[in-house]
Amino acid sequence: MTVPNVVLIRRSLRVQSTVSLLLAGGLLLVGQVAAYSSMFGSLAASIPALFFALFVTPKFGPDSAAFLRAAVIGEAGKILLTALICVAVFVWVKPLAAGWFFTGMAVVIFSGRLGVFLKA
Repeated sequence: MTVPNVVLIRRSLRVQSTVSLLLAGGLLLVGQVAAYSSMFGSLAASIPALFFALFVTPKFGPDSAAFLRAAVIGEAGKILLTALICVAVFVWVKPLAAGWFFTGMAVVIFSGRLGVFLKA
């Protein structure tokens, strides 16, 4: 039995959100700057992922050309949105722990893959 694509996308986004909150909560023990830096990094990864999912999901179906077009446009938009969020954070958020920012991004990106494999 295969799980519908929409269920996998929801699960992946849910896991990303949960992991980002757990990481930021755990980093409160390290310090506030580390916690909000990781949260901004998490948002820089999860907001574009949400955009991509909302843009591409309606195109699932028999028309592979429409789906491929939507996937390419969605991926380009995701990369642009990620870059814009990163620039905004690095320009306007002071002080910022860059290491924790990128850790938050990486953890959210890889946890999204984990959501595909979980049975929840």
